[in-house]
Amino acid sequence: MRTHLFIFAAACIAALTACNDKASSPDIESASSDESSNHSWIPESSSEQDSPEWSSSSIPPYSSSEHILQALSSSAEPYVDYSSSIEESSSSEVIEPSPEIVLDKDGFATVADVYKSLAPDEKAVFIIRHSEREDDVALETELTTNGIQMAQDLGATLKSEEEFSYVTSGFVRTNETANQISKGRGEATLPKLITNYDITGNWFLKISADSLAKQATALGLKGSSIELMARWAYEGGYPETFYEMEPRAQEFMQAVILKNLSKWKRVTIMVSHDIFVMPLAVFGSQKKVALKYHEDYHWINYIAGLAVIIDAQNNLRYIPVKGAESGVIDYLAIYMAEHKIYTK
Repeated sequence: MRTHLFIFAAACIAALTACNDKASSPDIESASSDESSNHSWIPESSSEQDSPEWSSSSIPPYSSSEHILQALSSSAEPYVDYSSSIEESSSSEVIEPSPEIVLDKDGFATVADVYKSLAPDEKAVFIIRHSEREDDVALETELTTNGIQMAQDLGATLKSEEEFSYVTSGFVRTNETANQISKGRGEATLPKLITNYDITGNWFLKISADSLAKQATALGLKGSSIELMARWAYEGGYPETFYEMEPRAQEFMQAVILKNLSKWKRVTIMVSHDIFVMPLAVFGSQKKVALKYHEDYHWINYIAGLAVIIDAQNNLRYIPVKGAESGVIDYLAIYMAEHKIYTK
């Protein structure tokens, strides 16, 4: 049996300045223009900056067939339905999924169900990973034919007369995802995209993507950077590498979501990358969503993420969402299918 199927691309060098999609001229916004803020690393004249994303279309490395069998025989943590839980955080955020929302076994609801459940006085920001892309992580990497269809199919489930806002990281694949969702909704013209540099992927990182991959290798993690990130998201630690997840996520809600909410429509589609969306989904589910790559090889799927719902008093609640059939990519299942490994 082969030692592994594919090697993960652990990091990429990509431009941070917006690369305008041919169909749109994005606006630009960020949480702060202060040079001492988190966004001071955005170069004024250079177009190059580390901005990582890991290939979720590739199957992660496994050390041996024994490693696979060990994972198969390990007892999985039972699924806990948190749809009726209510918790108030220190920032007065309320985590209270709507009672009519049904979560799947991995802890995700459909984007369409959450949209349809919104009260008239509620706003929603759907923060999702872009649709399926080509096998590259450069700024200019485009969606695959399947990725285009996935985004259009998601848009078709959100058809209404209501206008949406579309916020992207400025990467071509995030712009294309937003445009194709808009097309699937039947919107007459392509949307005016808003570029936000806070969602390019570095929000939770204190170090560069290249350093993150090197650290994972030094620790002997078989899943490289994504295993390291999953361990941090669920177990904490690594203070020199990552910000503390909960306060950092809450800071994003205040500095980006609530700050810009008045400029956006009632519903906003925010398209980003796995390195940004995965921690938010873990945060919003109180670590109950099934993205424990370090235990069961689950990673965030394309067009999956977190719905942030805001009521008239600016209280927030969170629901992990999926735009495709599943909110996770199950790499163990892919490996088993490729190698014809069956369990009773």
